[in-house]
Amino acid sequence: MRTISESTTVTLPILVKTWAGKGRHDFRYIRRSLPSLLASDLPGNTRIVIVNDCSTDLRLEPFLRGLAEADSRVELWTNPERQGPNRGHVYNVGKLLERFPTAECFVLCDDDVIYHPGWLQRLLGVRREAEAVGIHGVFTALNFDIRPVLRRVRLPTSEVLVKERQAALNWLVPRETYDAVGPFRDIGLAYDHDYVLRMSALGLRVVCLAPSWVQNIGFQGAYQSDNSHWAKDYVGKLGLGLRAHYLAWTLRGYGVGAIRLARGAGRRLRRFLGVPPAQPHTSDEPHGDLADRPT
Repeated sequence: MRTISESTTVTLPILVKTWAGKGRHDFRYIRRSLPSLLASDLPGNTRIVIVNDCSTDLRLEPFLRGLAEADSRVELWTNPERQGPNRGHVYNVGKLLERFPTAECFVLCDDDVIYHPGWLQRLLGVRREAEAVGIHGVFTALNFDIRPVLRRVRLPTSEVLVKERQAALNWLVPRETYDAVGPFRDIGLAYDHDYVLRMSALGLRVVCLAPSWVQNIGFQGAYQSDNSHWAKDYVGKLGLGLRAHYLAWTLRGYGVGAIRLARGAGRRLRRFLGVPPAQPHTSDEPHGDLADRPT
């Protein structure tokens, strides 16, 4: 069977779920990410499905509509209700495969990623080379250090990093992998964490480009509040603003770590002195914005 990169008649769909709420960072990430994706020299057979997950930021809908009007490859979907990251993947990936039933693979992209031109062609080529030597699973143009590398493999055109797990910020999913593992599920775990556990049981891996051809710029999200998903080996050029953004979050991480160390030392000192612990908060009122925070 021909791979998707060798066929111009079979559509290669890209799914991007978007959410912009009260936080200013949501729309700021999206406004930078989606134009970068559309300008990244995608193969001619790609179609980009952008899903609005009932965002409350009123700027998002006209922004997405403008992208679709300017680019015939773009389809806009709006979920019937707010789905969140887990239920949203179950729902939207199912719809994507109904919309493109003959797709030999599909791509999942977060709405806070930027792209180096040619990233998808590079990823498709690596997929072909990896499968030729018996490496199967999902493929990503993003590598970050937080997940350990099982092994490094030298392929004809590059080295790749084989991992047991990595978040689905940028995944190329072959249909064979999807059919073997099954649909995404909403079972209380992060959808991609559940998926890589099921992949691992089948001997399927996450294969990362080295160096990275895409970059995560979003440090605040449903499962993230730091810069741990930043690709230190990104091949593209980053502006001063993005570099300053990364540095600020790095310094913030050091500050949070120092605060945690100080709190731990304080607890140990109180125990040593025999000071009773503080009584827990017992009010029925929610703390901060917890009641409004999206799932």
